Amino acid sequence: KQWYQRRVAITAGEGDCCPTCLANWVEAVNPTPDTVNGQPVELTCRVNGVEVKKGAVKWFKLEPLKDITKWKMYDVSDDGLTLTIPKMEARMENGYKCVVTKNGKTAEGTFEVALPDEEIDLVEAVEDKVAFVEGGKVVLRCKKLEKKIKIQWTCNGNEMVHGEGNVKIRTKNGNSELEFKPAKLSDKGTCTCSAEGLGTTDSVDIQVGGVENEVTITPKVTELTCKQGDASSCVIEFDVTSTIGDPGANDVKFWKLKDGELDEKSSSSKEGNTFSRVFGQWKKPSRSGQYVVVVTVKGKTYQSEPVTLTVLPKD
Repeated sequence: KQWYQRRVAITAGEGDCCPTCLANWVEAVNPTPDTVNGQPVELTCRVNGVEVKKGAVKWFKLEPLKDITKWKMYDVSDDGLTLTIPKMEARMENGYKCVVTKNGKTAEGTFEVALPDEEIDLVEAVEDKVAFVEGGKVVLRCKKLEKKIKIQWTCNGNEMVHGEGNVKIRTKNGNSELEFKPAKLSDKGTCTCSAEGLGTTDSVDIQVGGVENEVTITPKVTELTCKQGDASSCVIEFDVTSTIGDPGANDVKFWKLKDGELDEKSSSSKEGNTFSRVFGQWKKPSRSGQYVVVVTVKGKTYQSEPVTLTVLPKD
């Protein structure tokens, strides 16, 4: 009986100290800890299956390899298994490890300690909400916070391209500007100003609201082709309806566009709600281009979408 009790005692003692029998008997509890600049960071090791004393645990910084167990700039817990960096900062970024020794056997847990990548703001919205009246103009402005960045605009998931439709994009006073003119109800939604810098990106959303126009301008046709020398007239016509007044011929002017801007003005003729501009037998190919009408009602101006006129040369 005494021999049996002695054998049990020896076996129990060996079981308490058998790190070679266990896989990963030392492990890092938080191998990639969350860090905040200026805040403390705790690195914790766990020992499985055996008991160790504080003196059996050492802490190392890896680059370059240094035993930091007794360094005053770190705090080590009473059991030796937690190392605290009292104040996290860039110079503390490194690899760390705890090394545990038991009966001549060692194991370790490793840590990678780094501050999160700093987020750099590249752009900001001058206004995060804008609104328009249908047929008017609306400008979205994105302030560039860094010089060497590339700006791209998207609206409702679609890339905006300068010169396409009613879209203009320009850089002015350090801002990237997106303009809709004339603004359409389909322009409502969310526009995103995206910036790409050296190894980083940023973006900002601008909400675009719009209301239906008090004045509606509808072209009879959007494309018109005539021929030089043809005796028949070539007529561009727009229907104009208004809920705030009845515009006359003096309130409606035709404009020829140049590079998307109002360039040459001419008068209109009115019949009912239809306003027209007539090109007679002396029409020339030089009159080809895009034409709009600008309607003024009670001090407000409204611009139509363009009609494209093509005057073919005579035979």
